[in-house]
Amino acid sequence: MNVLAIDTSLPTGSVASLVRSTPGTRVVERPLGAAGEHARRLMPELVTAAAALGWQIPAVDLVAVVRGPGSFTGLRVGVTTAKTLCWAVTARLVGVSGFEVVARQTAAACGRREEVAIAFDAGRGEVFAALATPDDDAPTGWLIGVGELVEASRWLDLIPAGRWVSGPALEMLGDAAQVRGLRVAPQAAWRPSAGEVATIAILRAKAGLFDDPQTLLPEYSRPSYAEEKKPGGTG
Repeated sequence: MNVLAIDTSLPTGSVASLVRSTPGTRVVERPLGAAGEHARRLMPELVTAAAALGWQIPAVDLVAVVRGPGSFTGLRVGVTTAKTLCWAVTARLVGVSGFEVVARQTAAACGRREEVAIAFDAGRGEVFAALATPDDDAPTGWLIGVGELVEASRWLDLIPAGRWVSGPALEMLGDAAQVRGLRVAPQAAWRPSAGEVATIAILRAKAGLFDDPQTLLPEYSRPSYAEEKKPGGTG
């Protein structure tokens, strides 16, 4: 199986190609650089990643993309590219939660599977947060709770002492999590990697959990500025 994975949910993103065959799985991951370069570099980096494993874009079987949470522009670029690829080469599509990616990376980095509170920086001193809970019956081994937009310090206050915390929002919180008696995951686990996105997509595909390119939508950390200014918005 040939897989392409895309993560443009954060200011710095990545792509990956994956080949799953006998005797094993090979993965190549490539960075996308700064957010302003995502649209320009995305397709060339996908081509390069696939070529590094000896295949070309038309041979892709499965396209995976982080559907959120994340920024409006970044997610729109990634999801639109993934859907376009699927239409162009008749590949299957899997949308992946960034929370699920960070949960799996955190478990791998910590050497254990426990509940982990995860947050993404939503700007304006707020985070978009959810609780990830191990579940052996779930296709990827994790259940993700409902995401919530909350003030950053309040998020930390709501987490019981001793629980693991992870996610990109920790970069702006400094030592605040440790001060509150929380267990902070290794920094390498905080940001989603496209390689892990590809792995999750295979697990979801095995369970028949594909997405429709016609209906898959990004899941933003917060409404766009224009939406907030509409009557009834939060702005």
